[in-house]
Amino acid sequence: MSFPVVFHILGLALPAHAVFEALAYAVGFRLYLWLRKQSPDPIDDQGRLAALIGAIAGAGLGSKLLGFAEHPELWAQTAVNLAAVLSAKSILGGLLGGLIGVEIAKKAGGVTRSTGDLYVFPLLTAIIIGRVGCLLTGVSDGTWGDATHFILGFDAGDGVKRHPTPLYEILFLADLALFLRLIRRRLTLRPGDLFRVFMLAYCAWRFVIEFLKPVTTYSIGNDLNSVQNIATPEALTARPGLSILQLVALAGCAAFAVWLRRPKRGGPRGE
Repeated sequence: MSFPVVFHILGLALPAHAVFEALAYAVGFRLYLWLRKQSPDPIDDQGRLAALIGAIAGAGLGSKLLGFAEHPELWAQTAVNLAAVLSAKSILGGLLGGLIGVEIAKKAGGVTRSTGDLYVFPLLTAIIIGRVGCLLTGVSDGTWGDATHFILGFDAGDGVKRHPTPLYEILFLADLALFLRLIRRRLTLRPGDLFRVFMLAYCAWRFVIEFLKPVTTYSIGNDLNSVQNIATPEALTARPGLSILQLVALAGCAAFAVWLRRPKRGGPRGE
C-alpha cells in the first residue's frame, strides 16, 4: 500500500482523508437523527436549533485554535497557502469548543436540561470513521506516531516504521463505545453523565497517546521549542515535554472529573 491513499472514482482522484471525513459527518449525523427518534428529547425546536448553532460555531473555532496551537508552523504557511487553514484542526479542540458553544447558546436561550448524551455515539462513530481517513493518509496527515520496532508499526510513507496512532485510537474508541453501552444499561446516570464520561475518557486518551507522537511541546519555565513542520519526515522525531494539546487534555480531565462528582441541585446524586 502506498500513502497517501487516493480513491479513483468515476474519473476523479479523491484523497482517502476527504472521503472518510465526509463519510464521518454524514454517518454521524444520520445516526444522531435515528437516535433522536428512538429517544425524543424534551427540548423544543428553538432550543435545539440554538444548541446546534452553538455547537457548530464553537467546534469550528475550537478546532482551529487548538489546531494552530498544536501545529504553529501552519499559521506561518497561511500567508502563502490558504489551504493551511484547512489543515489546522483538532478533534479535541472541536469537542471542547463545541461544548462551550452549546453551553453559551443554552444559557442565552434559557435551556437548562443537559443535551450531550444523545451525541455520544454519533460522535464516537464519526471519529472512528474519520480516523480511518487519517490512517490511510499516512505520515503527511500529521497524526501518526514516532518511529518504533513495535509489532504494529509500519511504514506510513516515509520509509520509517511508525506507531499507527490513528489505528490505536480506532481500537480505543470501539472499546469505549462498548464500555459506555454497558454502564448506560447497568447504572443509573444523571442526564449528561454519559457525555461527561465520554469526554473524560477521550481527554485522558489524548493525553496518553500524544507521548507516542512527534508534536510541538512546551516546557514549564522554558521558551517554546523550535517549531518544525510536522508534515515532513525529518520533523517526525520525539520531543520532550508536554504538548499544548496534552495541557488542554489535562484541563479537560480535571473539569469533567469535577463535573461528574458534583451533586445534582435539588436532590441527591442520581435522581
